[in-house]
Amino acid sequence: MSRIFFVLTLVIVLFCQALYGQRFQGGLRGGLVASEVSGDNLGGPNKLGWFSSAFTFVGITDYSDLMLEIMYIQKGSRSIPNERNQFYEYKFYMQYVEVPVHYRMDIARYTDLAFLEQLKVNAGLSVSVLVDHLETDMGTPVPSDEREDFHPAELNLLLGLSFPLSNSIDFNFGFSNSLTPIRPHAGGGKVWYNRGQYNTLWTFGISYVFW
Repeated sequence: MSRIFFVLTLVIVLFCQALYGQRFQGGLRGGLVASEVSGDNLGGPNKLGWFSSAFTFVGITDYSDLMLEIMYIQKGSRSIPNERNQFYEYKFYMQYVEVPVHYRMDIARYTDLAFLEQLKVNAGLSVSVLVDHLETDMGTPVPSDEREDFHPAELNLLLGLSFPLSNSIDFNFGFSNSLTPIRPHAGGGKVWYNRGQYNTLWTFGISYVFW
């Protein structure tokens, strides 16, 4: 985790130094999260949560900008009892504080289509720190000695689209996948490309720029 925080701190410092004197803007963002955990054999996305954040961004070219964000976000998975799963109930809820860094670019640079030229695409990385979790099996909390320990932080890949609804309000769609595992597989099994359980999520939200 210390290495992740070092990299994050370095990115933020370089971000601020490189953009010193530029005009920053910012606002708030929030919405819904549909999530799943790979390796839990439950499929998905099958858990609904929410996120909220504050962000700031600055233009670096006529068609692109960099955005730094601090976010509260809910992740996890669940199994809803039904006949297909023999009424199995499982809940795996995690709460994170996350710091994403996005590179955003206007599609207008590459198309003349009126609809598409309003879109922005973004890609980036984020660091998430686990602040709370709950895991239950058939309504009973899973004891800590019967599960693998959580990693305190994770590194994530981010991809997304945004579409303007007004001059200051955008609709956002995002995809995120862990690059580092949230915890080992049960029993500790691993291969080079799959070293544990990973978060996968889709977000749907609204952003409001007010400065």
